Amino acid sequence: MKTIAIFIGLLLISGVVVSPPGILGASPVQDPDSASESEGIKLAYPEVPRIPAEEVKRMIAEKADFVIVDTQPADNYAMWHLPSAVNIPFISTANPMDRQLMLIALPMDKLIVIYCLCEEGTDSARMARELIDLGYGKENIKVLEGGLIQWDASDYPLIRNEERIY
Repeated sequence: MKTIAIFIGLLLISGVVVSPPGILGASPVQDPDSASESEGIKLAYPEVPRIPAEEVKRMIAEKADFVIVDTQPADNYAMWHLPSAVNIPFISTANPMDRQLMLIALPMDKLIVIYCLCEEGTDSARMARELIDLGYGKENIKVLEGGLIQWDASDYPLIRNEERIY
């Protein structure tokens, strides 16, 4: 399966594949019908599976074999992120092909937990949808409930750099 993803990535680079809207183009604007309430928070793309922060904290402590993806811009990631998280920024105005090429490098056979700063999971849910569109199993793609804001509010472990980076 990973070989197929690499092959598709090479085709995308060469321009052979023309993708439908929403896969390589800018992510669609949040559809009001694709949000739901969860404890007073309007979740972005509620069809994307979520994972509780407590479970992710336990998995980090147990050194479980999974991947954590931080969708923040690189400067924000440098200031604070979850332990062992890799940074693949979700910037809606950036070239989506660059992000797609990084995404297909992620393992298809491991759980991938994606998070962004906000509790709604807007950017992380969009990235999760991109991975699912690329052929990653929905059972292996999860968005961190509550995002980085709730993680920090719960006083869970963070890698911090208090210096401003410019």
